[in-house]
Amino acid sequence: MSKPLSKTRLELIEAAGRLSQLVGRPRTIGQIFGLLYLSPRALTLDEIAELLEISKASASTGTRQLLALQAIRQVWKPGDRKDFLEAEPELREVVRGVYQLFFAPKLTKTRGRIDLLLETLDGDRKSGAIDDEEYRFCRDRLLQMSNLQGKVEKVLPLAEKFL
Repeated sequence: MSKPLSKTRLELIEAAGRLSQLVGRPRTIGQIFGLLYLSPRALTLDEIAELLEISKASASTGTRQLLALQAIRQVWKPGDRKDFLEAEPELREVVRGVYQLFFAPKLTKTRGRIDLLLETLDGDRKSGAIDDEEYRFCRDRLLQMSNLQGKVEKVLPLAEKFL
């Protein structure tokens, strides 16, 4: 049985869980990262599940996702057959990994959706599904979204260089 978590660690674990939810990821992913980030030693999957009071399946799913984001890594301990996990200590690398694997593809997908909506809008106008006034209104709004998307696409790679 593992030693109970300190108040500081519990609060960071909860904050990381809330942050994970804010970016659309499961709470447990943030909690696992928070636990490992403030852990002075690598932990096993069983220890993670026990300390966070989550199922081993949830711990396994969360750690796989964190491994894919390169936010945690597996470490090997000589003489022990279990996998041990530790957090990537450089938060800059974690943010870069999350951006590249999670946000960048979503930005690309959003660009495609806006373009598709503009095409659909043109089709609605030609078919008579909307009148000219509604067409102009919707087109202006979609173009505003497209312009904002373009600005975000330009700014984020620059921000990534600072990471």
